[in-house]
Amino acid sequence: MLTKTFSVFAAFCLLSPLCAAADWAALISPRGQIFPALILATANLPERRASASVIGDSNGLIGARMVASRDQQRVVLHIDMPGWLRDSRIEAVLPQRGQRYQIYPTLAWDFDKLRSSRHGAPETLRFSLAVDDQPAEVKQVRVRIRSVNDAPYFIASKKSPTDLSWMFAAYVDEDHPRVTRIINEALATGIVKRFDGYQRKDPQAVLKQVYAIWFVLQKHGIHYSSITRTGNALTEVYAQHVRFLDESWMNNQANCVDGSVLLASVLRKLDLNPALVLMPGHMLLAFELAPGGDRVYLETTRLDNAQANADGALDDAESFQSFATAIARGFAAYQRGQGNFGDLRQPEYQIIDIATARNRGVMPINGR
Repeated sequence: MLTKTFSVFAAFCLLSPLCAAADWAALISPRGQIFPALILATANLPERRASASVIGDSNGLIGARMVASRDQQRVVLHIDMPGWLRDSRIEAVLPQRGQRYQIYPTLAWDFDKLRSSRHGAPETLRFSLAVDDQPAEVKQVRVRIRSVNDAPYFIASKKSPTDLSWMFAAYVDEDHPRVTRIINEALATGIVKRFDGYQRKDPQAVLKQVYAIWFVLQKHGIHYSSITRTGNALTEVYAQHVRFLDESWMNNQANCVDGSVLLASVLRKLDLNPALVLMPGHMLLAFELAPGGDRVYLETTRLDNAQANADGALDDAESFQSFATAIARGFAAYQRGQGNFGDLRQPEYQIIDIATARNRGVMPINGR
């Protein structure tokens, strides 16, 4: 799925006004916007087998397009954006006259700056392209840098609609220090004596471990919040605002995506094989009762249905009832949309298995 996704990034630009007919044109995907989350999540993707028309970084998002005017044409491309992107250079040879090529240097981003980007802002990318022994031509292109909290998950196009839902796996951060603290708090409740994943081969033991984490989140006072809107003027790029784990914890707020990402981070640490279940305007958490076995679907917005009192005490029976209700409602929601998963005509129905995303190179953004 990832291979197909990245092979069509260059195609987005062909539909963009930034790619008007010229001797050469800037390529900025998706749709002339820069999503820090997308850059960070894919920074460690392995090189893919690209078509012969793609030269340089096979996973590139920013580059140039040109048609070779002769065989073995030499080009040198520089791209930079002060404060964000250091001068990045590629020397290439375009083998065949009349062939259109996409040229992508490996970009030297300031990754810390990308991680700290919390507000959208306009910036200017500078492209410099030298062909053969001719003087370099410089083009400056105004772009919008999005918040690192903005997760692009689908790009609408009649010719090449593209699923980016795997991006949500980049907000799951099993190595965040907060995850270990949550696990320790769960052990302190006495609900479970240890977290041993699937070792006991007992579905009830798995459910009890997940409930212990649920109890801690409710005791902490996580409230449901419906903050989802992003500042995207281009409706063909679908994006969702996602809070990082620390933001949800410190602000005691989580929407359906935030809550699912938070729980998935902890379950991933516990080797309980979580998945994110995307549906139109909603997300559920899923986890396996045994490796490769049946999944439980959890409606994380039900975290709001039991809260600790002023003394910090939480009624265990009330909390467990909310957990049971969350499972029942999660399963019902999944069943209603079940027939749409796997249908290419229904791209907003996706199951994002975290282990699969990790194996394909999608790493945590590490937004802390």
